[in-house]
Amino acid sequence: VFPTMMKLLGHQQEYVRKKAIMALHRLQKVAPEQMETHEARQAIRKCVCDPDPSVMAATLNIIFEITKTNPSSTKDLVPSLVSILKQITEHRLPREYDYHRVPAPWVQIRI
Repeated sequence: VFPTMMKLLGHQQEYVRKKAIMALHRLQKVAPEQMETHEARQAIRKCVCDPDPSVMAATLNIIFEITKTNPSSTKDLVPSLVSILKQITEHRLPREYDYHRVPAPWVQIRI
């Protein structure tokens, strides 16, 4: 299952990439040793910078879980996370992420 999910992270459609990230998040909860591989870490780092905000937001859940168990392993993602936060505060995400004129509050909470 893991190799199939990793392959789907590179799919053309953002909906498929988002679902693959959500499946990886579930796999991480069930079998965290699968997410310890270098391939999984690189895929997660790539998905944080995905052009689609829904894929990026779904990836933040995995990063949150990894950071809870091993904070030093995600230290190199800080510049990317700051860049995402800057994009949010500058209202560069689509309007559907706003909640009562607050730009992407749930994404901000995860960061």
